[in-house]
Amino acid sequence: MKIQLVGLGHVGLSLLELIVEKKELLKSRGLALSVVSVSDSKGTAVDHRGLRPREILRYKPLGWKGFGKFAEGFMALDAVREIECDVTVELTPSTLNGEPGLSNIKAALAARKSVVTANKGPLVVAYGELARMAKKNGVRLLYEATVGAHVPVFCMVESCFKADEIRSVRGILNATTNYVIGEMEKGKSFQEAINEAIRAGWAEKNYSDDVDGIDSARKLVIIANALFGYNASLKDVKFEGIRDVETLVKAARNENRKVKLLCEIAKNKGAKNKGKLKMTVSPKIVARDDPLATVNEGNMAIKYSFKTSKEIFVSAQFLGPKQTAYAVLNDIVRIGQQSCC
Repeated sequence: MKIQLVGLGHVGLSLLELIVEKKELLKSRGLALSVVSVSDSKGTAVDHRGLRPREILRYKPLGWKGFGKFAEGFMALDAVREIECDVTVELTPSTLNGEPGLSNIKAALAARKSVVTANKGPLVVAYGELARMAKKNGVRLLYEATVGAHVPVFCMVESCFKADEIRSVRGILNATTNYVIGEMEKGKSFQEAINEAIRAGWAEKNYSDDVDGIDSARKLVIIANALFGYNASLKDVKFEGIRDVETLVKAARNENRKVKLLCEIAKNKGAKNKGKLKMTVSPKIVARDDPLATVNEGNMAIKYSFKTSKEIFVSAQFLGPKQTAYAVLNDIVRIGQQSCC
């Protein structure tokens, strides 16, 4: 199966490493992956017979110097439109307007290529349009990595709960804030905890989207649209962050409880708002016997409530981009094997 990769940040490079690492395992399961192009902000490397991932990993840090297969100025969108492949893997940085990922994904779907992405931006601003494009053109759009890295948010529901009705979701979906709150529970101030998170690699120097709840709110929009069939946008989410959470952390510690930045979706029950969703992101005190209280450091989790199956809780240890890249690889495999999960 031929794939093209757009975006060579931490997740993209980790994906290439996994393709090398898992090559024999995937072959044993009847799937051979061929990377025919990779694009970054400078241009695109192309080999229709298949690039060697180790070469990409070697030459990318060198700015592609000495790599004859790299065409500077042959940008990602042109590569998506012109290069033949089965799957476009879109891993450019997430932005509020969805670009450039949105244009890349639209171009791939229009060319009847399946798409795998870890990029939240396009799904937040145009989930419905993209889903309709994929269906119309007979291809797949998979995005498991967008919300909880390798936490099975979408494929588990789609494969295991086809005959059930999802009623609500509660989750811890931002690794940075979970780590920061954990440090504050040890007695650090917010700024001390942020500094420690940056030092330990859990936070970027520009951490506003994480600590202000924006990243978590965007993830809720994707869940609402994909699992609840809703037409949500960011303005539908009431969100607050953790900049002023110190008082809450102290109160929880005195009560032997925990604080988590909770992402919540629930169906409104009142007649006036029936059929609408209540979507919130906010720091809350969580009882020790709640499974979400066990999710510490940079780990993430989600708790579903179904009409028949009742509560289902899933958590995963999150260590970095390799776990996100694994979710991307698993989506590629799902397309190759034409499987649901």
